Amino acid sequence: MVITAIFLVSLLLILICLVLYSSINTDEDDYWDPDELLSSGSVHNFSGTFELMCGLPHFSSEDITKRLSEVYSSSPALGRYFRSAEVISFSNESSTVIYQLVFSVPPSTEGFMENNMNPDFIRNILRQNIYDEDSLNPETSECDTLRLDPTSLTCKCCTSEKLFLYKEQKYLWEKGEIFLERY
Repeated sequence: MVITAIFLVSLLLILICLVLYSSINTDEDDYWDPDELLSSGSVHNFSGTFELMCGLPHFSSEDITKRLSEVYSSSPALGRYFRSAEVISFSNESSTVIYQLVFSVPPSTEGFMENNMNPDFIRNILRQNIYDEDSLNPETSECDTLRLDPTSLTCKCCTSEKLFLYKEQKYLWEKGEIFLERY
């Protein structure tokens, strides 16, 4: 009888502590305002390349942009900072894609840019998504879905001047005045 009473009192104490702790403790990461991040944060651009496993005519730059946007907007680590993805250059002949990612990051905090906004970290989020997709659907053919080659991924921080150069090259490439092979 005494042991049962001690057990029930202990259980009741644990439940009370859990209720009090959950009502007092609020995680700042659960409550963030995207508009505040846009207004107070700074914009960081990243660009890179990758190759498609199988380049078919029915794959377009819109499909690739959609895939990149889905990967980064659903990322627990970077989803709140992700703003847009854009394919700068894509050719079905070479299956090489040059892309750009835009993130809005909060005012510098210690270690944030070195850890979360590191080009290797950003590249590895896409790489992990590719490996996850391959392991979830191993029986699908490379040419049935939009499959990216994880070994060909590159990513680096892109300055505004370099971004302007890429956009100018894309414009000239679309007009047929130049041919972009690799960056």
